[in-house]
Amino acid sequence: MEVLNKKLAPFGKDVWATIESELGNYLAKRLNLRSVVDFNDSYSFDTDAINTGTIKKVSSKHGTTISTREPIKMVEIKHSFSVSKELIEELKRGKVDFDNSTFTTTANNFAKIENDMILNGLKDANISGIISKETQSLNASSPKDIMVSVAKSMGMFNASFVDGPFTLVISSATMAKLMVESFDGKSLKSRIDDILGKGSIIINNGIGDDKALVISQRGGDFEYYSGLDVCVGYEGETKDNVELFLLQTCAFRTITPEATILINIK
Repeated sequence: MEVLNKKLAPFGKDVWATIESELGNYLAKRLNLRSVVDFNDSYSFDTDAINTGTIKKVSSKHGTTISTREPIKMVEIKHSFSVSKELIEELKRGKVDFDNSTFTTTANNFAKIENDMILNGLKDANISGIISKETQSLNASSPKDIMVSVAKSMGMFNASFVDGPFTLVISSATMAKLMVESFDGKSLKSRIDDILGKGSIIINNGIGDDKALVISQRGGDFEYYSGLDVCVGYEGETKDNVELFLLQTCAFRTITPEATILINIK
C-alpha cells in the first residue's frame, strides 16, 4: 500500500520481514481482547464507516420526515516509533540476537490503544466499549470473592437470557493471586476452571488489577470491525534513526451490553 511508503525506506524486503515478524509476534500476544469479541475483517482501508441500521430524525413537517443514518465511523490509529540505524544495520546483516526492546515497547504501547478502545470505548469517536454505564457489576474484596462473583454471574446471565460459553478477562497480577490462593484444597483458578471450563481465562493487563470481566462467547454481542489490520510503514529518517509507524483502521460496537458482567476488585 502506498500509504505505508515502504519503497522509500533505506532497507529492503528482508529487513521489513524481520521487523514485521517481530512486531507481529508481540502484538498477537497483547491484542488478545480480539479473541473475546466477534472479529469482522470484511472491510478495507477505504471503509469510512460501518452501517448500523440506526436512523435519527432531524425534522418532520407537512408529511415529510428527514432523518440521518447513524453509522459508526472507522478510527485510524497511527503510532510512530524510532529504530536506530545501528539496529537496522544489524538486521541487514541477518543478526538474530539483536536488542528487541524497541519492538516490545512499541507493541505494548500500541496494544494499549486498541485494548482501551475495546474495553472502555472512544468517546470522541462515539464508540462504546464493553464496559459502559449499562454494564452489570459485582464487587470482590478478596481473590475468593472473585471466584464467588464468577459463580454469581452465571445466574445473572441466565436471568438476562444470555447463554455461554463464558470467558473471564483478568490481569496477570490477578491471575497470580487466583493461582496461589486456594479453597477446599484446590486453587481458586482451578475452581473457576470448574465453573467456566478449562481455557476460559484470558490474561490482558489492559483490564487493570482492580477489575475483571466475565463475557459471553455466544457471539453477536460485541463486534470489532477491521479495515486495515495493523501494518508497519516508513515515515522518514534522522541522523541516527529510521522513523517508522504502525497503522490500522478499525471500529467497535457494543450490541448487547448485558452479555458481560464487570467485577470490581476492591
